[in-house]
Amino acid sequence: MRVLGTIVVVLAVVFLGVMGFYWMRDGSLESAGREMDENLSGIDRTTQPLQDSLGQVGDGVKGTVDNATDGDDRT
Repeated sequence: MRVLGTIVVVLAVVFLGVMGFYWMRDGSLESAGREMDENLSGIDRTTQPLQDSLGQVGDGVKGTVDNATDGDDRT
């Protein structure tokens, strides 16, 4: 439990440090939040191919289950 608490505290301090940096640089929390949103949205773009692939796998599994449970004895 102590390790989990330490991780949470470290992440909170890092987040507050980064927000503080942007706040000091830009002069407001609104612009600091906007900057953080822009930086974090890049993470979503880099994982988009993985998300698409996993979506296709999920659709394939659903199709297989549907075929197996449709009552047709040939499947």
